[in-house]
Amino acid sequence: MNDYDTSALIQLLLLIPFLAVAILFLLTQHRTLALVRLQNRQMPPGQVWLQLIPFFGLFWQFIVIKNISFSIRDELNTPDDDSIFGGDPIPTNEKPTYAIGIAYAVLFCITIIMPGLLKSLTSLSGMVCWIVYWVQLSGYARKLKQRTFLA
Repeated sequence: MNDYDTSALIQLLLLIPFLAVAILFLLTQHRTLALVRLQNRQMPPGQVWLQLIPFFGLFWQFIVIKNISFSIRDELNTPDDDSIFGGDPIPTNEKPTYAIGIAYAVLFCITIIMPGLLKSLTSLSGMVCWIVYWVQLSGYARKLKQRTFLA
């Protein structure tokens, strides 16, 4: 096996865990949107998977983050007798998960053009924001799932 073959094998082995984590993340986005009632969804859940398209996905992630945020907000503001949210609507100018989602997306895009140490810092910051976004999104998904079981 020459150096080229070894390098290709290492890249493939690194790609597999990255794709697995990305699919789990997109699955969380998909499930969260699927838990939102149809009239409150800003986009079909299946469209989150378009983020897997190289280059296009970098731009599409901003659309997905915005639409998920607005969908969650609209769902939480929908009057419901069995609401577990305490009946207090959130202000229409509030956007759940939006700020941290945009932060991770911007940092990941900036990472592409940054050199050296700055690339490492923006990449690390982007990963932290991405994890926080994922945790927030999972929290809202749990709340939405509870609501559907109570209905």
